[in-house]
Amino acid sequence: MRPFRAFALASLLLCGCRTQSSQSGSSTAHIYWDAYGVASVIADRLDDGMYALGYAQAKEFAVRMAESYKLARGRLAEVRGQSTLLQDGVLRGIGLEDAAIAYEPKLAPDKRAILQAFCDGANKFLAENRSQLPSWIQPFTIVDVLALTQLANIAFPLQELQGQLGVGVGSNQFAISGKRTSTGHPILSLDPHLGLEGENGIVWQEFGFYAGGIKFRGICIPGLPAAIAGHSDRIAWSVTNNDPALVTVYQVKTNPANSKQYSFHGQWRDFQSKTLDLNYLQDGKLTTFKQSGKFTAWGPMIPLSTMAVRFAPVGDFHALDEALEMMRARNVDEFRSAIKPAGLSMWNYVAADVDGNIAYQYNAHLPKRDASLNWRRPVDGSAANTAWRDELWSIEELPHAKNPKSGLLVNCNSAPWLTTLGDEIVKLWPNYVTSYGHTSRYDRLAELLAADRKVSPEKAMRYATDTLIPNAYSTAQRLSLYGAQNSEEVKVLRRWDGRAEVDSVGTALYLAWLKQDRSNVGLASAAGLGTAWNAEQTASAVRTLAEAGKKLRSDMGSVAVAWGKVLRLVRGDKQAPCGGYGYYVDSNSAVRPTSGAVQPGGWIRANFGSSTRMIVSLEPKGLRSWSVLPFGNSDDPKSPHYSDQMELYGAGKYKPDPFGPEEVRKAAKETLDLKRQ
Repeated sequence: MRPFRAFALASLLLCGCRTQSSQSGSSTAHIYWDAYGVASVIADRLDDGMYALGYAQAKEFAVRMAESYKLARGRLAEVRGQSTLLQDGVLRGIGLEDAAIAYEPKLAPDKRAILQAFCDGANKFLAENRSQLPSWIQPFTIVDVLALTQLANIAFPLQELQGQLGVGVGSNQFAISGKRTSTGHPILSLDPHLGLEGENGIVWQEFGFYAGGIKFRGICIPGLPAAIAGHSDRIAWSVTNNDPALVTVYQVKTNPANSKQYSFHGQWRDFQSKTLDLNYLQDGKLTTFKQSGKFTAWGPMIPLSTMAVRFAPVGDFHALDEALEMMRARNVDEFRSAIKPAGLSMWNYVAADVDGNIAYQYNAHLPKRDASLNWRRPVDGSAANTAWRDELWSIEELPHAKNPKSGLLVNCNSAPWLTTLGDEIVKLWPNYVTSYGHTSRYDRLAELLAADRKVSPEKAMRYATDTLIPNAYSTAQRLSLYGAQNSEEVKVLRRWDGRAEVDSVGTALYLAWLKQDRSNVGLASAAGLGTAWNAEQTASAVRTLAEAGKKLRSDMGSVAVAWGKVLRLVRGDKQAPCGGYGYYVDSNSAVRPTSGAVQPGGWIRANFGSSTRMIVSLEPKGLRSWSVLPFGNSDDPKSPHYSDQMELYGAGKYKPDPFGPEEVRKAAKETLDLKRQ
């Protein structure tokens, strides 16, 4: 597990609320599990619903929740040992645990009731199953949840600071106006791209929630009592990561006359020192490592450097209110109003409602600053013009659009002005607001959607899982033209359509050719653009095709091998073929960007791609949705839902979602009534 990435895309963090606080006496909540182990909570009061949600999360994700809380508080080494001491020190130095501890007493009574109910529900499951859980897991607390909130809010800027953000980290989303759909009503697609197994990405839990006037179906991160994305009975929304510069690295100038001082934008200030007690597990016992560090008004000094870092959203807990307001929103305007406080650190939002509206909002907790500077590189902390202003960019000022002329909104970690496929959003923005451009995923999705005036939910599913590989078909045809005409390699490429479905024969050979020589990536790009190869390039391409075929025969026994035999989903002792293609040798990807690590024998274990998918048809007579997870809705190897969605996911399929209390009850395969005293 690469823990910092485990919280990318965790934008809608917690359910803070304006609702009923706990009342005296007992009350009952109900949990209904469907055939895929998706828990739907039904209760009258919101706090009772949160109690049941905590229980349902812990039932399938207790260990992951506990590890996530340890990570967020900078205490994972207490479980994992010395290997995580460095990241513990970073997170403790940034002050996530301190911010959570300081904020907890300030919680309003109604918010405290909700968070405590969630923890109480999870702790009920822990108590009932103590003998089956690791002994180090202690009852969960509100501070745990608040700390995880803070980590979720700085996850992407933290990765950017560490240089960990790869070209594939991102997501797809689109919304289609009713004037372009077969139903006459909007359709929305949710498709976040992250690690599939938790080693470098989120493991989602799908859930339903019907309490306190809320009706919701979607995904959450185990440990956070709220929705990340999904739909209510009136609105649906999705997210992709955007790229506001939420962290600044300051070059720190020390006072030549006093080494205990530094220049804070031209004024000398004293360094602060702090010693952190970091505990780690060694030989079954906790050992303490004392870490001393310097701190500035911006934040901690980076160890062994002359630089300090400042994170924009640390200490801001408005996300607690915003998440619930999003779930309560009845239309896209109310949804946009829900995120006005800017407590959520970043994210592109696309939303659609049953009234027929579609909307886009570039969101960021982003302080204004001097636009003439490059804020994506270290800046001089002694200069006056490198100070952040107190004023944040408002959502009215940031890129946004509603009901664009095209009837389409498409964002795949692409520039905000591309989202509308029109000119509704201006292109000129300071570099620290956004530096994004095109992605191959955006280009393909925009092409597919713009060409179709009658998109059905079924077509939307096909478009969201499209596997056409950029440049592949043109390259395959050129190779088949110049290659040895009777060779098996040429015969395979002539029949191949450039896609990466589970039954596609040609994908494995094309990838082997790309990887055979670094220059082949450039040749493929040239073929995609229609640019001719010279004689030397052609000879190299043909030679490396033969070499790729030889390797593929050695690894897989044939060059005519189905892609699903090469790319495999694996969980426990179960395997399934998987489609999709992305980021093996360059930044190009199909819309469905599944990739993985090569295993002994030449096959590929899928470890990155769509971490969940959902299509929502926003029909006023009854909203419908379909979804799928890579493996299943449980993190427990003993659960029947640990890997029961693998075949669906690998084939690019979806399952229908029961929605609403009546459908949930009808679909239930298991039920539980929870009484609170």
